[in-house]
Amino acid sequence: MQRKIPRRKIAEYAASRITAGDSVASVLDEVAAYLLESGRVREQTLVVRSIEDALARAGDVVANVTTAHPLDAEQRAEVKKLIGAPNVHLREVVNPDVLGGVRLETPGAKLDATLQRKILALRRAKQ
Repeated sequence: MQRKIPRRKIAEYAASRITAGDSVASVLDEVAAYLLESGRVREQTLVVRSIEDALARAGDVVANVTTAHPLDAEQRAEVKKLIGAPNVHLREVVNPDVLGGVRLETPGAKLDATLQRKILALRRAKQ
């Protein structure tokens, strides 16, 4: 019987390969194949999150950025500066429901500076 490899070990392996310069697509294909072969497909989201955490510890931060409108180059540079890691990769999502501002999520930190959140906070304070 094959021994189950812990998620953290999978993440550390994948992160080390990615930071060493291997193709992200090929590393993720390999991880996906292992999860499929070992019957652990349901863990895919957790494994991806663990890989992002391991990358962040190595100085490569994957940040989710949600805005009402696409970011321009200057705004992207400001977000990267705010995160302050040596290498920042932005995963941008445009969601008109946020109205304005930005929601930023990195492994271990969240910032919600959207107008949507501020309006909700005002409504709660008014009640």
